This record gives sequence, structure tokens and C-alpha cells, in this order.
Amino acid sequence: MEFAKDENIIWLLFLPVFWALAIYAFNWRKRVKRDFGDTHLVQKLFPETTDFKYWLSVVLWSMAILFLVLALMDPLYGEEKIKIKREGIDVVYALDLSNSMNVEDVAPSRLDKAKKIISESVNNLGGDRAGLIVFAADAYSISPLTNDYSAIQSYIKSANSGLISQQGTNFSGVMAKAVEMFGNAPTTGKLLVILTDGEDNESSISQASGLAKKNNIHIAALGVGTNSGGPIPTRVGDFEEYKLDRFGETVISKLDESSLKSLASNKNGIYIHVGQTESTLQELHRFLNSLDKKVQDASFSNAKKHIFQWFLALGLFFIFIDTLTTEHKVFNNKKQ
Repeated sequence: MEFAKDENIIWLLFLPVFWALAIYAFNWRKRVKRDFGDTHLVQKLFPETTDFKYWLSVVLWSMAILFLVLALMDPLYGEEKIKIKREGIDVVYALDLSNSMNVEDVAPSRLDKAKKIISESVNNLGGDRAGLIVFAADAYSISPLTNDYSAIQSYIKSANSGLISQQGTNFSGVMAKAVEMFGNAPTTGKLLVILTDGEDNESSISQASGLAKKNNIHIAALGVGTNSGGPIPTRVGDFEEYKLDRFGETVISKLDESSLKSLASNKNGIYIHVGQTESTLQELHRFLNSLDKKVQDASFSNAKKHIFQWFLALGLFFIFIDTLTTEHKVFNNKKQ
């Protein structure tokens, strides 16, 4: 037998206190009766008062206290099958790995900031399933929807712009991959969290919005970067340079908020400009928690059976027995 709340055993300390009080009360009664009159007179005045009935009452109350404390400890015995329903939503994170995410207008870089947001957001999901997409001109599913958050964390750590050779930003490709990952799950809330600087190289916002609306996918578009922007670091051999345009001028990549706001507005979505990590996460999870959470699945599990009610019944039984055997005050042959 096990106990779910074994810390309640401390209430058993009341038993020795109860017995000490019972012994004190017994001696006090003896002393009062002795002072009241001689033994022969007391027996005539209180013919039904006996030591046996007194100590029987003490024992019955002791047993009642014992079983009531055991009931408070919530004893567990045997097993029973219970049905577990899991409520939540499915969240797919889409991480932009285009070269412009290496811009350092957000410390330490746009990409590192986005990875930190995803990592901490996943830790706060609770029972929601999560998946991961990385994208540039193409989109790839890195982790399917799962409750194994540690796997997602390991994928996030290793993500870098070198994973995708074809550069650019294609939001319709991201949305198509998200639709594929969510699958046919009409009974669950679906949220796509896109972390990007918003540079839409493929003019794909309209198509992506249409796919989101058709498949009932909510969008949280998180813009990473600043309006002033910064140069795009590139590596040439062992040296790091900045990307140049065809005229030899340094390319400045800026956060494109307008495209992200347009993307988020088409399907009960939200646009969040990534600033302080804590405030960004609070705003994201407020929106996540506002979405309908429906039953995602139900499963059966074996669990220990709670049998506290039997101990509670025994405790009350001993109290009931005590009421049947309680001494009646008898004075002058009349029950009081």
C-alpha cells in the first residue's frame, strides 16, 4: 500500500496527546468523585459509571482518529484504468535561415535572437505539441509535431543559414509545409509562429495568407530586426565581408514590418515586433492561450486506486459505535 499524501502522517501526533488528556481526565474524575463523597455513596448516585466504559470510549475514539488520519493520507492500493484527455493546440515554429538573418542590428544577431525566442517559447508550452520548420527560398520540416521538446531544442541549437543553399524568403512555401505538418486535424487549434525579418523575395504573402485561411491556421508573425537595418555578413574563404550589390555598394537589410502585418491580419493572427525576450514571449503566449484549446487525443492509463473512503468509513464507524456505548449520566435512578 502507498500513500499519496504521506505528509499528513504528522496528524498522528495527536494520538499521544489525546491519550495524555484521557489519562488526566480519568484521574481528575476519580479525584472529584472521591472528594464528593465516600465510595458507597458515589456508586449509588452514579450506578452506570464504570472505568471499563470510559476506557472503551477512549479506545474507540483512538481508532477513529487513526483511521481518519489514514484517510487524510490518501491510501493507494491496486490499479484502475483512467481515461486521459489532452487539451491544447498544435504549434509549428518556422525559422527564417536566409542570409539576412545574420544581420547584427539585433544583438547578437537576428538569427540568434529568433532561436532564443523559439527555445524559451517551447519551454513554456506545457502539453501543446510543437514542430519546427526552417526556410529560405525553400522550406523543410525539421521536427514533426511532438511533445518531445528536448528534440526540438537540439534542432534549434544547430540551425544556421548554411543549412539551406538556395537563398531568399518564400512564405508560401512555409505555409504549404505547415499545412502538410498539421495534416487533417480539424479538432485542434493550429498556430504557425514565423520568425523572420520579413523580406519577401518571392512576393508570396498573398498566396500564404490564402493557404492559412483555407486550412484554418492562425499566424503569429514575429519580426526580427530594426527599421534602420544593417549590412549582411558573408564569408569569403577565411574572411568575413559584407554583401555587396551589383554596383559594389553594401546591401542594407531592413525589417519589413508591412509584409508581416499583412500576413498576420488575414487569419485571426498577430504581428509582434521582437524586442525584449521576456515581453515578446508574454505577448506571444497571451495570443496562444487565447486560442480555442480542444481535445487533441484521449488515452487510457493505469493508475493506483484511491481507497481513502474505506478508511473514512471505518473512522466514522468507530465514532458511531462510541455514541451507542456512551455513559448516560444517572442520578437518583433517572437518566440525564
